[in-house]
Amino acid sequence: MAQRPVEDMDISLLAAPARGGVVDVPGQERLVAKIFRAPCRPDQSEHLRQLIALPHLMGASDRDIVTSGSCWPLAVLTDGDGAVVGCLLPKAPAKFLVDLTAPSGRSVVRYLEIDWLANPDAVLEKRGLPAQSLRSRTEVCRGLAAVAAVLERHGLVYSDWSYSNSFWSSEDCSAYVIDIDGCVPASGPNLHQPGWEDPLTSGGDDADTYVDRYRFALLVARCLTGRRRAEHVMSAVRDGTELDAFPDLRDMLLRMLLSPERRERPSIQQLLGVLRASC
Repeated sequence: MAQRPVEDMDISLLAAPARGGVVDVPGQERLVAKIFRAPCRPDQSEHLRQLIALPHLMGASDRDIVTSGSCWPLAVLTDGDGAVVGCLLPKAPAKFLVDLTAPSGRSVVRYLEIDWLANPDAVLEKRGLPAQSLRSRTEVCRGLAAVAAVLERHGLVYSDWSYSNSFWSSEDCSAYVIDIDGCVPASGPNLHQPGWEDPLTSGGDDADTYVDRYRFALLVARCLTGRRRAEHVMSAVRDGTELDAFPDLRDMLLRMLLSPERRERPSIQQLLGVLRASC
């Protein structure tokens, strides 16, 4: 069962920065507070409150997926004037923390971002991480897709599928999606990052489910192949040998990435089905 939304919290109760950042919540070991860079507009506040309530309107299966696999917001933070300035979130489980070897050689404990999986095994091993088989990479992507499919199923657009917005565990191949509080219904800001541009969506257009499908498929392809540059990823999926064991998965990714029309892109739910069959 998902943790029930808690009451709004006044930001004055936290030792919080004026704008931007994540801080601990006094007396709550399992919660953190995310402070936004600017107060929410009324429509943004309403969207956030709807997002907080949504898990308790979902079926049990979807609710369990987002509870265990995502940092779903639990309550809003308000200032003295009642404006929404942040949200309360569950703290990511400790299993996603890892002891990395920094370039300097010293040990650094940090959350293991999905960024690391989009690398060849030689890079992982150099930084103290175990090599990842195609099957383990597929299992991590299955966990990501389970959350992404719930968002898609409930009409939510994430837009910011990229290297830094998910964690993974090299021990049990589980995944954890963060920044869920930025989801919007139907369509919203097209969050641009170099290397993640949707070739069929102009820069001035909002992001929608078809943008999410492209960016999510690109993230999965990067994690499966260990390649980063978009052209290298496309070549590896289309012509390489990495996915020879999973031809249906290769075909699904190619359809999501190379379909000539946005609306021809298969859904994330379809991709999830192929990932489950491949694990």
